[in-house]
Amino acid sequence: MKKIFFSLLALTISLPSFAAGEGKHVATYFSKDRMKSFACTIAQSIKTTYPNKSLHELRGDILDVLRKDINPWVDAYPIPAGISLPGSISKITGLPGFPMDRSEYYIPNAFILYGNPSRELKEPSENYFASYIHLARSRYISYLNGEEKRFKLRDESNLLEQIEANLPQVANYAFPYQDQNGLPIMQRKVGVKEKDLYKLAIGVPTHKKYDQFVYESQKYNEFSSPLFMWLLEQEDFSVSPEKLFNKAMEIYGNPIVALGVIPWVFSGDALTVHRGTSSVVSYKIERLVDGDDIPGFQYHFWGYLTQGVVGNRARVEALAYVYEYLIQKDYPDWTIDALSLYFSQQIRKSFKNPELCGKN
Repeated sequence: MKKIFFSLLALTISLPSFAAGEGKHVATYFSKDRMKSFACTIAQSIKTTYPNKSLHELRGDILDVLRKDINPWVDAYPIPAGISLPGSISKITGLPGFPMDRSEYYIPNAFILYGNPSRELKEPSENYFASYIHLARSRYISYLNGEEKRFKLRDESNLLEQIEANLPQVANYAFPYQDQNGLPIMQRKVGVKEKDLYKLAIGVPTHKKYDQFVYESQKYNEFSSPLFMWLLEQEDFSVSPEKLFNKAMEIYGNPIVALGVIPWVFSGDALTVHRGTSSVVSYKIERLVDGDDIPGFQYHFWGYLTQGVVGNRARVEALAYVYEYLIQKDYPDWTIDALSLYFSQQIRKSFKNPELCGKN
């Protein structure tokens, strides 16, 4: 019943408001033909890697990884947009959370862990992505405290040198957030409650699972570093989604892993700190829709794609429509979300009906 309900709701939403990638007055640059061709590439790659798996089985396997291996530490970083429901209630309602279970925001991690349980790289890498995140947050705090001028990392020619110099800070999968006196490194502003001040720490250090959260997050950052470093070397707006996926496949050798690493990198790039100062690699990808929030668009597109691939399209499309289109009236965000979910639908169609790909 829940699938029927959400499918009808999504259909009601999609038909009048979104036609294969076009939101209200927002131009899109990812054509239907390109999406269908690219969907075939991804679907065929998944089918070749998992020839005996149905989409339903892949979904179940990936969600099992999410609930068992990832869910235990996600509340150490309490994402405010969702709450988890007890297992007994989840079984009755068919929903893991409202509007989403917090762990569902970590579906990219489940993709990675499912396709590469040991997170082993073909070639070892330094934890460049973690160093970038730590560097960006540290410099932003220095800016807030008046210790340096406003900056924009993607315009700095020595960014790579800064990242390399900062590597010792994140050695051994740590993410130091305290000074030599054991005090939190944070924004200092008189008259503002501490809970409202920007801190170097990501998440809640007092949470009982915080150490596990940091360790696991840093492992994912290290695993994602090769793709991050490749993107760092590219010219702005020069990388197509197709080229990005192909490079991820070259590095990781598994389509599920590739689809997990890409949104993990873009979520870090978009959410690490203020996007105007610190986002870098999101600007390497071709524009997908019209608008200024480039990091947000890339983060949303690839993140929603993982949701759609595992069969959550109807539910997350309904949530996005209500929250972004109706409440926030953020039409570019709604457009990129719907574009991603339409694309995921094409991937699923191509997986189930490979004969469609012979016509592209």
